[in-house]
Amino acid sequence: MQSGNDQGIAMMFSLVALVILSTLTLSFLNLSSTAVETTETIIKRAQSQAEAEGAIHVAIFHLVNNEFPTELYGNNHKYQVEVGNRKIEVAVNNACGRWDINEGDLKILDALLTELGSAEHADFIEGIKKARTMPSGFQSTNQILSIPGLQAEIKQRLMNEITLQCRSDAVDKASASFNLKRAIKKNQDSYNKFPPQRIYRIAASNSKGPGTYFSIYAYIEVLENPESPFKIIDWRAN
Repeated sequence: MQSGNDQGIAMMFSLVALVILSTLTLSFLNLSSTAVETTETIIKRAQSQAEAEGAIHVAIFHLVNNEFPTELYGNNHKYQVEVGNRKIEVAVNNACGRWDINEGDLKILDALLTELGSAEHADFIEGIKKARTMPSGFQSTNQILSIPGLQAEIKQRLMNEITLQCRSDAVDKASASFNLKRAIKKNQDSYNKFPPQRIYRIAASNSKGPGTYFSIYAYIEVLENPESPFKIIDWRAN
């Protein structure tokens, strides 16, 4: 009887050990599978990033060689560029087709706000003046949302008309919106001005599956210098 009990206990321990071993094996296999999937996602995201950044550089090449139209306003100007064996869409617009909140002529802003539907905005323009006197000036276009004296709805419309990157008191009329063109025409001095820079915003995004989405945008200035044909002003990725 004692021998039979010992054999039963031994068999029970063997079964328990087998269950534990099976569980550990399955866990290890699951971990291995997850690790492989994670590694594949990381590799694909790196590829997605490289292709998106490559698309930006291809677009810069086209801009430097005047292969894109010069009238580039908003994000409606989208082009397919080839990166390796893939085609990626890039959005290109002329940054100087917008009013610069640090350097732009305030007479243009006054007329623009009227075009956007504002009846009274003197306090808002005064707030813009004060912000410009600060050592750093405006660092983001979103900062206008905190300046009082203008309806929230008008501020949201204004966001589509302004930039930080042109760094000029003039606006490129060929690339300006309909409302901004009308505002410029109201002031002859402003109408006769042209920004000296050729500054463009280029944006691209790419994905190679779940967890690999990558987007990027850059502001570049095209220079009249064969040895240094462009300068990157800003480069940001998400």
